[in-house]
Amino acid sequence: MKFAAAFLLVVGGLWLLLIVWMFLAIAGVAYAPQSWLKVTIYWGGMLFGPLALIIGAVLLLRGTSLRPGVILVGLGCVILTGFVLYNSITGMQPKPLEAPPPYVLYIVLLLIMLLSDVAAYRVFKALGAHR
Repeated sequence: MKFAAAFLLVVGGLWLLLIVWMFLAIAGVAYAPQSWLKVTIYWGGMLFGPLALIIGAVLLLRGTSLRPGVILVGLGCVILTGFVLYNSITGMQPKPLEAPPPYVLYIVLLLIMLLSDVAAYRVFKALGAHR
């Protein structure tokens, strides 16, 4: 269970870095937003999944709060699955006169998503055996 939680912690950290990088890239080219509230709600929502995954994995690695850690890991993995599937499906459909999409990137993302779901399942299973 420790290896699965550590893997989920790394995936959550990488996902958080991706979200922050996207925010900084967009903030660097966009003008000031008309509504800071909408920006805060949108980017706060984007950060909810990786933060849930990170906090859940940390709770599991500490071993003190197993049930909340498993719930947060499960929620983070569900959000990660939706995020990756949505971006992969929309990204793999090139429009006319567009360069072909980077299929290797999408395959790697789908593989990481699948491994994260397997790790979350192992954590769920370990909690069931732990009770």
